[in-house]
Amino acid sequence: MKEKLKKFKHSDIFICMLIAVGLDIVLEILGRHSFVNTLQYIAKEPIVFLYNCSIIFFTLTLALLMRKRVFGYCIISFAWLLCGITNCIVLGFRITPFSAIDVLMARNTITIIDKYFEVWQIVVICVLLFIALAGIILLFLKSPIVTGKIYRVRTTIFIVATFCCVMLFTKIALNAQAISDNFSNLATAYENYGFAYCFSNSVVDVGINQPKDYSEEKMLEIKDELDKVEASKSEYVKKKPNVVVVQLESFMDPSYVKELQFSENPIPNFTKLKNECTSGFLVMPAIGAGTANSEFEVLSGFNVAYFGAGEYPYKTVLGSTTCETMATELTKQGYKTHAMHNHDGTFYDRYEVYKNLGFDTFTPLEYMYNVEHTQKNWEKDNVLTGEIMKNLESTAERDFVFTVSVQGHGRYPDVLDEENFDYPIKVTGTGDESLDTEWTYYCNQLYEMDAFIGELVETLSKYDEPVVLCMYGDHLPGFELTEDSLKNANLYQTEYFIWSNMKDFPVEKEDLEAYQLSTKIFDMVGFQKSYMQKFNTLYKPGDENFDDIMKNIQYDMLYGDRYLWPEGWTYEPTDMQYGIDTICITDIEQGTYMYQPETDDNTEDIPEASELTGLYIHGENFNEYSFVWVDDAFNDKTIYIDRNTLFLPDGKFKDGEEVCIAQVGDDNIDIGISQPYIYHSGEMTDEPK
Repeated sequence: MKEKLKKFKHSDIFICMLIAVGLDIVLEILGRHSFVNTLQYIAKEPIVFLYNCSIIFFTLTLALLMRKRVFGYCIISFAWLLCGITNCIVLGFRITPFSAIDVLMARNTITIIDKYFEVWQIVVICVLLFIALAGIILLFLKSPIVTGKIYRVRTTIFIVATFCCVMLFTKIALNAQAISDNFSNLATAYENYGFAYCFSNSVVDVGINQPKDYSEEKMLEIKDELDKVEASKSEYVKKKPNVVVVQLESFMDPSYVKELQFSENPIPNFTKLKNECTSGFLVMPAIGAGTANSEFEVLSGFNVAYFGAGEYPYKTVLGSTTCETMATELTKQGYKTHAMHNHDGTFYDRYEVYKNLGFDTFTPLEYMYNVEHTQKNWEKDNVLTGEIMKNLESTAERDFVFTVSVQGHGRYPDVLDEENFDYPIKVTGTGDESLDTEWTYYCNQLYEMDAFIGELVETLSKYDEPVVLCMYGDHLPGFELTEDSLKNANLYQTEYFIWSNMKDFPVEKEDLEAYQLSTKIFDMVGFQKSYMQKFNTLYKPGDENFDDIMKNIQYDMLYGDRYLWPEGWTYEPTDMQYGIDTICITDIEQGTYMYQPETDDNTEDIPEASELTGLYIHGENFNEYSFVWVDDAFNDKTIYIDRNTLFLPDGKFKDGEEVCIAQVGDDNIDIGISQPYIYHSGEMTDEPK
């Protein structure tokens, strides 16, 4: 027996067990930012801890099929550690832990990494990744090779058996309610059920699982019930008001934070409007992040809790599937629909998703002008008033304008650049000078966002068409808040108000879930409703069969056979236009240009001031994101001069060649290309191809 135990201690299976336990402890320390909290978790939930170890153990057994097993153990361990370290860093900036969906967000993350890290920190990260890569290569070359027979069939059977055991443990743990696969709060789930399980679950749990009672008969019964729901009796629908919805990034009333003291109210306009208008708390699906899920719930009436753990439907199903939304329903009623976001159009893939949500136009940052930036280089919201009015005035029809702001976005600095920015609001009370400074920065962003709110309301009050305006915060900011630190004791609550320039518009105080907000707006005006809005009219959270019916409707629409539409699915992607102003070329001429690198920052290829020869591209509505497009590619040497002029150093076009202008964001993805012009020996013709 002793000999067998001695042999087992030196076996590969025992090595995998030791590594798995060690890795899980390290992952929990990284995720909890505390060794003591990790020990308390292990002592309180030993079965859950061992279950997480079994998941890691299974992944390590894959190395048993390799002759270089040490390399296999190390590469698998490195993958887990990389996820754990990433989770540790992510939790330093937001409340939501790292999940598989964040991997799909990697391209977007790279474009904003400078807003979270200093240059030296980015350099250190790159150096460490390079060292890690070099270490992996060296380890592969130097690691020992297992001699003798590997017994691949026997090993494969063991690995499969291990996987089956993990799945069995999962089933038992779920039935015993030791763990859950329904993560209504991702941060709480990671804390209760462990990193390895929650992250693994986020990898495989995507979309909405088919409800057990889903069938054509069931859905037709639901359809009969929903078809009986009529529009409200509101008379305002006769005026057919424009509808403007604005989602405010990380916006909250900071006076709800018990410990904070302010030199003055940072949000006087919002405070006045929420007191005078229809308003209330709005329960959002996320904390500190998750903007896309907040807007999706508002637009569609869906509850994202039925999707996978930490999933962003914008990054999964909605890139290829159409869906009922406020935009599709208002289109049926003769409205033109517009989306707008003063940040990169590719963020959360909005430049593709909005087509499937029913929008006629989308105006991202790449199509905006005179945009100002915060100290952390986020775009300020004061540009949005003009852009919203431009959308309203661009059509003869009534309009629906959905706007997503970005100014309040974290991370918040602990040192203020008072030389270049004004910070009139002073915040104290946390007992930590650096944290006071972060709150001061954040509240000054609120102060400027609130000024935008006041300006927009004043502008719309003078508009000669009826308007209904709804504004709300998408989630709380990324501070380490707790329920005990908030007067309303709810980390998921933001606030909303609904205002109108129409006389005697009703004033009602009501707290809502985010997915109920569009139904509230449609009821107040009297619009015809979508199926999800009809459901939200009939049922409230907590009602019998609420979850079952809601999940069936959402599954049927996005993943099922669409039994609710027996005559056929009617929603197709729109031929969405980017921007409102037409970008075009009117003339091209040869010339010289004195390049100044400190002001002309469209290109990094020319480090010093110099006289350049090339081509002037004359036209309309250019901006810093405009680049010359030839031969299906944009020319990154394009220099932006003003709204009517670009310059292309060393530019040469062939006679008869098509020349366009592309709007290109920081991630080098073009968002829309202008109509082509044909170049003829230095002269332009307005004859398109």
